[in-house]
Amino acid sequence: MFEDDEEDLDYESYSRRGKKANDSKDNNLGSIKMKIPIFQGKNDPELYLEWERKVEHVFDCHNYSNEKKVKLAAVEFTDYASIWWDQLMISRQRIGERPIRSWEDMKLVMRKRFVPSHYYRDLHRKLQGLVQGSMSVEDYYKEMEMAMIKANIEEDREATMARFIGGLNKEVADVVELQHYVEMEELLHKAIKIEKQIKSKGSKSGLASSSTWKSNWKDNKSASKTKEDAKPKDSVAISKGKTETNTSSKSRNVKCFRCQGFGHIASQCPNKRIMIMLENGDIESASSSEDEMPPLENCSDIDIEEPVHGDMLVTRRALSIQPKDDGDKEQREHIFHTRCHVKGKVCTMIIDSGSCTNVASTLLVDKLELPTMKHPNPYKLQWLNECGEVRVNKQVLVSFSIGKYTDEILCDVAPMHASHILLGRPWQFDRKVTHNGYKNHYSFMMNNRTVVLTPLKPLQAYEDQIRIARECKKREGESERKNANERSEIESRENSIQKKEEK
Repeated sequence: MFEDDEEDLDYESYSRRGKKANDSKDNNLGSIKMKIPIFQGKNDPELYLEWERKVEHVFDCHNYSNEKKVKLAAVEFTDYASIWWDQLMISRQRIGERPIRSWEDMKLVMRKRFVPSHYYRDLHRKLQGLVQGSMSVEDYYKEMEMAMIKANIEEDREATMARFIGGLNKEVADVVELQHYVEMEELLHKAIKIEKQIKSKGSKSGLASSSTWKSNWKDNKSASKTKEDAKPKDSVAISKGKTETNTSSKSRNVKCFRCQGFGHIASQCPNKRIMIMLENGDIESASSSEDEMPPLENCSDIDIEEPVHGDMLVTRRALSIQPKDDGDKEQREHIFHTRCHVKGKVCTMIIDSGSCTNVASTLLVDKLELPTMKHPNPYKLQWLNECGEVRVNKQVLVSFSIGKYTDEILCDVAPMHASHILLGRPWQFDRKVTHNGYKNHYSFMMNNRTVVLTPLKPLQAYEDQIRIARECKKREGESERKNANERSEIESRENSIQKKEEK
């Protein structure tokens, strides 16, 4: 009985000694040499925050005082960071502020300098517009998770799962939504598995189609052999030898760009399906992919700007537009017409890639009293004016708006009668504009958002031209009456002068 008690006491004392030894071994991290990473002071918030995280890990392993933490971190400053820190300490001492003696205060000062105020706003905007696109499901999830961690977003798991599914490609999201899942990790694993299945199906269909053209090619080859056997022996004898081996080896090395097979060219391809080699090595059939629905575009960052409405600043009609009721083809034979605001006035605008310059009409400049400047390289125009050659020697900076889209364009001033403003190649080049020829839309990126300009309907442009024509006739009549009055005054003065001379 006593012997058992003594054994229990010995075991307990041994276990306590072992536990103490393990505790001292696990917590003795101060003897491990850990190097604090250097910081160069580059203007990149990602680099700074990564450096801060690494320094935090080092400090967690050592029981440093606050003052020692500041000194150890500052020692690893190089380049701009070292100069900036020294200058900060001198300036604080000069104005009587206390020196920075804690790691928390040091982080506040450094975040104020190296992390801009819009950084977290940009992270939220990036997270809202994040979609899978060409990324794999795993890479897309990692990108989303990193963005959420950096933006300090803490949300319910259901919201995170909904966010994840909303950014998946449509063919993956449609299948994932039919699955049962509870946790985010479970949803991720199912999505990765579904993506692999979709890719394997695509590669199998590609291999199946490649086997069909191989069999067809063999049949064609055997048929061509029978034709060659039917030829006279003299011609066969001529084709023997080195020439025959060269042609056969060349035909084997020829690659078809239609089906990615060998032994024939695209014009002689027996396969009716087009094979496409993807970047990851998978083969995709174009005919099979045509039946798939394309992924939906993210429209959260797209501004579709329609023409503005209001009383128009009238100019003379020059382009003839005849309205046609063609349904979907109404823009097929019309250039891009729209309206914009210039100094609160509604003005007409044309976008034409055939123009090598941006042009503002003299009527727009005179009526709105826009300040002009000398043209650095004056030139002569013949195609915008009906009155012969015109010298262009002025430029004007025009600020206009179409909906939310506002811009400022440097234009040449010319007596243009087609529109108030003509945006040509310079504007399209500077804004990296893309033209949708079917819809006659112009789209480009501005302030991290996609701007889409839509045209006037041909009937609207035709109605504008009718109003323009009426106003122009009225203005021409007024100018003719004014000129007639001036001529009569001049004639009366000349007559009075002649009478005085005769006397």
